Amino acid sequence: MDLRQETQPQKLPHFFILPVPTKKDVAYALILFISLIISSIVFCNLLTPFYPHLLLPFSFSKNLPDTQLPGSTNTCDYSFGKWVWDETYPNQKYNEDCPFLDPGFRCHRNGRRDVGYVNWRWQPHGCDLPRFDARDFLERSRNGRIVFAGDSIGRNQWESLLCMLSHGVSNLSTIYEEHGNPITKHKGFLSIRFHDYNLTIEYYRVPFLVVIDDPPENSSEEILRAIRVDKLHRFSSKWAGADILVTTRKLVQ
Repeated sequence: MDLRQETQPQKLPHFFILPVPTKKDVAYALILFISLIISSIVFCNLLTPFYPHLLLPFSFSKNLPDTQLPGSTNTCDYSFGKWVWDETYPNQKYNEDCPFLDPGFRCHRNGRRDVGYVNWRWQPHGCDLPRFDARDFLERSRNGRIVFAGDSIGRNQWESLLCMLSHGVSNLSTIYEEHGNPITKHKGFLSIRFHDYNLTIEYYRVPFLVVIDDPPENSSEEILRAIRVDKLHRFSSKWAGADILVTTRKLVQ
């Protein structure tokens, strides 16, 4: 008797054919993906401070002093941080006896009564900022030129640095304006020399770093002054050769 096995019908595999996404579908997917990333960053920022530079695989501060906190492997970058209130931080007693401080910048003598601002200090992220050492700064800047060029903000910074550095000099008579010009109500430029260190710290009053052309004579009021972004201020030739140049920007609205 011929026995034949009954063959079972074979099942063919099922293939799922996905529809081809349209440009609109891709755009919606990208928007959703970006929204999820932004939401994650915002949520994480609520828990811990967010520092965008930490997302980069490289650093812009390789030449900065290495003063990171114990256990940290990154070079200290002083430009990333925040102002923190610290009443325990050792502060030198604030006074306005510095001979290089313009009367207009003497806050207490002009009526300011609060002193809370002296308790604010800058705290870099992931490292500590060493205390300012006037003598060390002067020694490092020996035989150099530091130039400030800008408006009243630059003037304030210039005077602040002069007063801070004066604490490192025992004989204040060795610090003087090279041309004999007074600090108060003086326009143009000033050059303070630290004689013992052959160091000059200069200030040039330039609200705009570029040339501002005046309207032609007898022109209407509708004719405004022109900003020449292709031509530097006439004082710029005096900045040449400076070891450090500090500028402040002018916002025009």
